[in-house]
Amino acid sequence: MIRIRPPLLLICLFMPLLYAGQVPTSAQGGPPGYTRDNSDWWSQIRTDDANGGIAVQKREPAASNFRILSIDLGDDDPLSKATAKLGKAQRVERGDASTGRSQICYSSVKDHPRIHLVFESGEVSNWFYLFADGPDWTGSNLCIKSNLVTENLSVASGLRLGQTPAEVRAILGRPNAVIGNKIVYSYAVQKKTPAGDFDRLRQRYPELSDEELHREYEFYSLGVYVEARFARSKLTYLAVSKTEAY
Repeated sequence: MIRIRPPLLLICLFMPLLYAGQVPTSAQGGPPGYTRDNSDWWSQIRTDDANGGIAVQKREPAASNFRILSIDLGDDDPLSKATAKLGKAQRVERGDASTGRSQICYSSVKDHPRIHLVFESGEVSNWFYLFADGPDWTGSNLCIKSNLVTENLSVASGLRLGQTPAEVRAILGRPNAVIGNKIVYSYAVQKKTPAGDFDRLRQRYPELSDEELHREYEFYSLGVYVEARFARSKLTYLAVSKTEAY
């Protein structure tokens, strides 16, 4: 899959602040579905600071960490894949430029605890967020209930809510940082462009010589950031993001 994107970004998990409200209309500064509101406390894109300066590990985590309900963050449009899998949900657009983000939200049928699964795409990265309870935000009323979103929902790698820090470490290995009630993982590697993607790039940019194509697109940067937060030693919030950029 080809992604021509600005420099490398990452993955993340975060924890709640305190907001509530309803989605503004286009009269408040944009097209339908757009809002400048930043009450989406679970979004790391809104801060434009995914890793907070944490040094990266020069290794690639298992691909299963990017996949939930067979929806992969490496897909060209994971939000559309989520819609096909979980049902149509209204997209909410927020921010602009580096903080611009498109979001769709699903929630559990049960309210105690209320589990949320949110998919988000930004300028250079794709994310999913899995968290239990937490405050409402502007647009949380648009979350679509799904029988697939439960307390037992897990990432393909086995990450799921309710796990202990030791169980998360057993899956992801040594973290980059432990900060209070959260553990953080940040990865960055250079990878060779698959032959099929390189052929598609050649078709997309016929004006480039073979030498120029190899110089610009033979390798790409894979960036990943994972942050897990805990309450009473149980995982309550997980956000995962993946970026592939030339």
